[in-house]
Amino acid sequence: MASNDQQAQPDLASILRTLATLAPQNQPQQDQPTAYGQPPSFPSHFQQSPQSWAPAAEQVLSIPRSTTPTEPPPQKNVVDPAAITEWSAGLKCVMRTVAKHESILNDIRKMMKNQRDHEEEWWNGRQILIEKQRARKEGQQKLDDVLKAVGGAVTPGFTSNHSDNHAKELETFDMKVYKAQMQMVKEMTAKLRSLGVPFFGTRSDLVRPIGKEANASSGTPDRKDEKGLIDEIELVKLQRKMLAILEDLCID
Repeated sequence: MASNDQQAQPDLASILRTLATLAPQNQPQQDQPTAYGQPPSFPSHFQQSPQSWAPAAEQVLSIPRSTTPTEPPPQKNVVDPAAITEWSAGLKCVMRTVAKHESILNDIRKMMKNQRDHEEEWWNGRQILIEKQRARKEGQQKLDDVLKAVGGAVTPGFTSNHSDNHAKELETFDMKVYKAQMQMVKEMTAKLRSLGVPFFGTRSDLVRPIGKEANASSGTPDRKDEKGLIDEIELVKLQRKMLAILEDLCID
C-alpha cells in the first residue's frame, strides 16, 4: 500500500502543475455564460470612460451630414407683387398665382360676400331711417290738421325744423356708414395684400404722391429715379381693374 501511495503522489503533483499551467488560459471562459441567449451587439460606449466614448458619439451624430457641398436647386424667377406697377405684369402675376389656387379664390369669394352683406345692411338701414322720417313727418302733418280743425294753434316753422333735423340725421347716418366702409376697405386691402394680389400692397417708395408730379423748385417734372413709379390716381384705377378680374375669376 505504501508503495502505491508513493507512486500516486507524483501523479497528483503532476496533475496540479498541469492545471496550474492551464488555469490562465481558461480564465476568459468564465465570462462566456453571461453571453448565452443574448443577441450579438456592438460594444457599449458605457463600458468605457466618458472621455473615450464622447468623441465617438459626435462621430455618430455627424454621419448623416454630407461633407460635400451641394448646389442649391435653381430658383425660378419669382416676381414680388409689391414691386409691380404695370397692368400687364400684374395681370400675368394674378393669373399665374391666384387663379390657380382654389383656396385663395375661396378667400376672395368670402371677402366679396362679406362686402355685399355689409352694403346691403347699410342700404337697408338708410331706407328704414328714411321711412321713419317720412312717418314722423306724416304724423306731424296729421296732428297739425287736427289742431287746425279744432282751432288749436300750430307751431310756426315746426315743419321746417323737422326737415332740418331729418337732414342732419341722415348726414350722421351717412358719416357712420362712410367710416365703416373705409374700415372695410382697409381690411380688404390688407387681406388682398396677404394673398399676393398686385396693386394692393405696392411699396410706398414706388408710389408717387398726388401733387409731387412736378418739381417744386422748377415747376417741371422731376424725371430722376421715376422709372417704375406710379401715381396714386393710376394705382387706384389699377386696383379697380384688378377687382373686376378677381370678380370674374370667382364666379362659380
